[in-house]
Amino acid sequence: MTEKERLSQLEEVVSEILLKQDRIAEELAHLSLKVASNSIDIAGLKVTVSSVETKVDRLQIKVDRMEMKIDNHTDRIVELQQDVKAGQAELKSNMALLLQAIRGQK
Repeated sequence: MTEKERLSQLEEVVSEILLKQDRIAEELAHLSLKVASNSIDIAGLKVTVSSVETKVDRLQIKVDRMEMKIDNHTDRIVELQQDVKAGQAELKSNMALLLQAIRGQK
């Protein structure tokens, strides 16, 4: 095999290697763009998640306040029920005394 034939074969091999190297470089550039795009998407998601967490925290505070108000109203209702029962018992007692007084005058 002559030197020219060897060089010709080497040129073909080197050409194929360079072509593959170019394809790999293109793929790497494409993958780098995808990674950069995904990084931007992830940053956006982090901001969104942070915003959602803030809103959830605010809602939790509102729910806690509402629960406190409900508890206060429940306590007031129980007190009012007790007052009504006591008032009914007192009224019943006073009505009985009034009826006795009325019967006693007759």
